[in-house]
Amino acid sequence: MRFVFRDASGAWRNGWKILGFAGLMTVGALGVILAWVMTPEEVRRVLPEPYWALGVTLLVSWVCVRLERQPLTSLGLRLDSTWLREVALGTVGGVMLIGLVALGVWLAGGFSLVRTWDDGAGVILRSAWLMLGVALFEELAFRGYVFQRLTRGVGSRWAQGLMAVVFCLAHPFGGEMATSMKVVAMLNTFLAGLMLGLCYVRTRSLALPVGVHLGWNWWMNCLGFGVSGNALTGVWTPEFSGKPEWLSGGRYGLEASVVCTAVLVLTVVGLMSWKGTEPRDVTAHA
Repeated sequence: MRFVFRDASGAWRNGWKILGFAGLMTVGALGVILAWVMTPEEVRRVLPEPYWALGVTLLVSWVCVRLERQPLTSLGLRLDSTWLREVALGTVGGVMLIGLVALGVWLAGGFSLVRTWDDGAGVILRSAWLMLGVALFEELAFRGYVFQRLTRGVGSRWAQGLMAVVFCLAHPFGGEMATSMKVVAMLNTFLAGLMLGLCYVRTRSLALPVGVHLGWNWWMNCLGFGVSGNALTGVWTPEFSGKPEWLSGGRYGLEASVVCTAVLVLTVVGLMSWKGTEPRDVTAHA
């Protein structure tokens, strides 16, 4: 019976660690919901929801790694100059990738952009702040403690596939979406999960996936497209030309376009071929 809970070395098995993390996150989420309701509107405007979720995820992750007598940096959160440089490089990469998708759809006649008469600089800054919170929260949640313990338990390939499925299912796909469009959007979200997982696996750091995630969402928002189906104000507004939504992505955003599928497939293949970089904290990942 002991071996159901602990391995040969006496350590708790990774499956129980993941269940413990999920349980603590559930309790933390209930606390955040209560705190969010009681917080003044002025504070909520400065600290949007993703930062509250990030705070809980950071706390739960810290508790879990401390129980294993490891630092929080062991999850790939070493906030040094190298980490920040990788975030910056990833952000540029994310902008380029979603920019390539937008260019492909535009060349196919899928949309034209109209300038939004609003505070452009303000929109850019607000979007960057919001998407930074989203990227930090989602990468810590989906490529942090759970992903890394799952990798130890079942291996990197299975962990990437399973977490990509979870990442896909965690995103909203409205019932009003056409079936073909929903299939494309789900496939692209799964591929994005694989891409971001490979960014971590190849660097053993959350910096690159955080940057790619940030750049991707931020630039898509600035262009005025929906971000995973969430309509947000951008610097521009796309006007669609009547092409099929599986090409343009429609109201859901570029992530529901087959052009996005092609870009993500090529990116995943490229990351699979890349040998990556040596982890900076070898002891923590041993």
